Amino acid sequence: MSDVSKTKEQLIEELAAARARIEQLELANRRLRVVEVELATSEVRLQSIVDNTTAVIYLKDLEGYYFTINRQYEKLFHVTRHEILGRTDYEIFPAAVADVLRENDNKVIAAKEPIEFEEAVPHDDGLHTYISIKFPLRDTAGTIYAVCGISTDITERKRTEHELRQSLDKLQRVAEDSGSEE
Repeated sequence: MSDVSKTKEQLIEELAAARARIEQLELANRRLRVVEVELATSEVRLQSIVDNTTAVIYLKDLEGYYFTINRQYEKLFHVTRHEILGRTDYEIFPAAVADVLRENDNKVIAAKEPIEFEEAVPHDDGLHTYISIKFPLRDTAGTIYAVCGISTDITERKRTEHELRQSLDKLQRVAEDSGSEE
């Protein structure tokens, strides 16, 4: 009978251990759900920030295929973030423009650090100039897996600078002409 009661004691201990393990797993599961909600909230918050800037923001893999874009990109280049998945610059822009954009992405990948570029891309109303900050994205192991770009349209500033240079040149000529008359 002691063998039977010993087996019963072992079963009771195993059952208690199993219950404790189930409680641990349920606690871990609740914590995981909280983390999932926090992650989803964080993603929505970040997407809201990205979508409400006037800068053009985009992510491409190492081969130049788009992961995602922001709302400003969608608006300016008439493509949705769903339509752009798996597409490259060659499917969005003329080949000469796409060549430059791809070359700049490759420079960032090779340098393994952020680089600033001045890039020109066509819009409905003509060519626009951007200051683009491009930087590598790394996974948790530190391996580069994508290039992110944040591009700000500086077309108006470039026009203003050009007009200012022309005015200064004109003033310089007037000053030289008036100086030679004396």
